[in-house]
Amino acid sequence: MSRLHFQIVVGIFILIPRLIANFSTNYFAFNPFTEGQVGSHERRADEIANMFLTLDFSWAFTNTFDRWGLLLSPFWLLPGPSDLYAQVAMALVGTFAILNVYLIAEHYHSRQAGVFAIIPLALSPSYFFMHSIIQREAVILFGLTTAFVLVFLPNKRIRSPFNYVLAAGFVMIPAYLRFPNAPVILSVIVVTASVVILQSDLISFQRKVQSVIGVSAAGVVGTVVVIRTLLTDSPVRYLADLRERRIRGRATYLDEAVPASIPELIGFSWLGSLYFLFAPFPWHVERIDDLVIMLESMVGIGFSIFAILGALVLKERSVPATVALVSGIVLFSVLYGFGTGNYGTGLRHRQTIFWAIFVLGAIGFSSKVKFKI
Repeated sequence: MSRLHFQIVVGIFILIPRLIANFSTNYFAFNPFTEGQVGSHERRADEIANMFLTLDFSWAFTNTFDRWGLLLSPFWLLPGPSDLYAQVAMALVGTFAILNVYLIAEHYHSRQAGVFAIIPLALSPSYFFMHSIIQREAVILFGLTTAFVLVFLPNKRIRSPFNYVLAAGFVMIPAYLRFPNAPVILSVIVVTASVVILQSDLISFQRKVQSVIGVSAAGVVGTVVVIRTLLTDSPVRYLADLRERRIRGRATYLDEAVPASIPELIGFSWLGSLYFLFAPFPWHVERIDDLVIMLESMVGIGFSIFAILGALVLKERSVPATVALVSGIVLFSVLYGFGTGNYGTGLRHRQTIFWAIFVLGAIGFSSKVKFKI
């Protein structure tokens, strides 16, 4: 089978569970993620669509609900079931996002690695159910993976520097939809750019040092501007308040751990990251849906073990790509580990970065075990 035909088959394989989940949501009212924010997103999108119809432009887009509602509002300008249109769009966007993951793993290792990387993304209930409702996760995943593909994968149609311009636009999507992503994305860009500069054979050592200092300074200034824009309090207080707000409900963990100082944040970082990435653990299981999520987490742990080997294998192909993936995993998991105390919330937010673990894990596994695909 040709490469293009195989990619089409992969895309159909990814899309089918999402369309089934769409059907389940709308005709059987079965979707474990329809509670919570989904109704609020629909109402806000409808309100913003009415604002456009009545030419009332007094709306202030000051929070993530408004910004997400603005992106969804075109569906509420169409006749017919607007929520269904938006749900199918999320399924398609999620499909293309996961297809990007396949392309990344295939490019850096093999077709087998691509298939292994997308299997948990395509078939895990938390992914295909989440991608069949009006939540931000599919769009955030699409923005990040598309930016990575534009920067690191060869493209005959989009050449430098236009690929970087487009990548900048796509990487702004996760920052636009969830502002805390912005400082992490900036940090990953700075670290990766510094590695690219240091690896270059075209400039002198002195210019390398000057360039790295310049890039780092720009990243620090940008991060400070983002943080000052987002926060009215100190970052430590912001993370502590965020964690306190999220330690609610049945699915909480580490309830008493609320870091209140920088040393406490540093000490808590590794534990918060582990819980963010892999909770619920067996001692959290109380219901059947907890068991399903725990099984997904166990798969994630398996991929994480092989991801260590995968990073070493990928380093031989592309150090910058390896640095981008590894630094992204570490920085995202540390940040969200601070601000998450509920594995229901963590289940959504870790989709932002777990795709990188699946890529590295699939490459590591495929470097040791071969199948004919």
